[in-house]
Amino acid sequence: MNKELFKKKSFYLKVLGVLVILFVLIFPLPYYIESPGSADKLNQIITVDGKKDTQEGSFMMTTVQVQKANVLTVLLSKLDRNAELIPQQDILGDSNSAEYERIQEYNMEDSKNEAIQIALELADIPYRRVYKGIYVLSVADYSSFYKKLEVGDLIQKLNGKTMLQSDDFIQTLQKMPIDESLSIGYERNGHEEVADGKIIKLPKLNRPGIGVTVVDQTSIDTKKDIQFNTQGVSGPSAGLMFSLELYSMLSQKDLKQGRNIAGTGTINDKGKVGDIGGIEKKVVAAEKAGATIFFAPNNETEGKTNYELAKESADKNHLSLKVVPVKTIQDAINYLEKHTP
Repeated sequence: MNKELFKKKSFYLKVLGVLVILFVLIFPLPYYIESPGSADKLNQIITVDGKKDTQEGSFMMTTVQVQKANVLTVLLSKLDRNAELIPQQDILGDSNSAEYERIQEYNMEDSKNEAIQIALELADIPYRRVYKGIYVLSVADYSSFYKKLEVGDLIQKLNGKTMLQSDDFIQTLQKMPIDESLSIGYERNGHEEVADGKIIKLPKLNRPGIGVTVVDQTSIDTKKDIQFNTQGVSGPSAGLMFSLELYSMLSQKDLKQGRNIAGTGTINDKGKVGDIGGIEKKVVAAEKAGATIFFAPNNETEGKTNYELAKESADKNHLSLKVVPVKTIQDAINYLEKHTP
């Protein structure tokens, strides 16, 4: 009887030990693991007037893979020389994961709009920018609108008056006296709502406000039917490559000439290319996908430029592609037109 009891206890202890080990291995840590992602061909993602780009070669947007860290994934990441362990705070900032995803989705939509605008301008095709509302990026815990407004809400009215641009919204708030009550009309998940609060003195800034960070949400009105299929991908870093693909399609200029061209960088309505994170991983993803050219932002900064980081990664990983520095979309266009196969 004692032997049977001993066997049962031994079995349960072993099961418990296995469960403890599994728990330790998969328990989430306050870190993320960033590693090379993919390089996706934009001729499979973008259509203009229902048609895909049929020219030889491809423009490619690059991504990084970001996953929540646990002991097991950290150990596995040691097998990838390009994987990096990053503190959660550096990824999410003051947002939670759901808020971060909404912000990244906004950034993706904004990068599409900027890319459409600059490509239409370069191709000399008319368009109109339409302001849809004021997108909420964050709500401070000291705001009277804390837990009333949320990241992703679209503000469209202030005290009953339609207001669709963030500059007008902020300037109006700054003219209001401290403690004055106000109502904000906004849209959430397709439903119109109203939140009430008051003007406060913003810490450090020493001026009236409501403690809410906002930005314009716009769309581009054009006769061209431009569609993107970017499901599962978010963030602003594909702006440059979106612009190049769209400009090539709209102008019917063969910039690729059979080449696979990757790159990264935000784009604004002036055609300026902005810096992004994770470029040292993106250049690796581009090489694996067969790219021979990689465009990298080359703006002045306190540390190393995006271009320098990409070049270092290319050298460290013995990549054969050409890393090309750019500051504007015109830099990229000039390079492709000058350096032909």
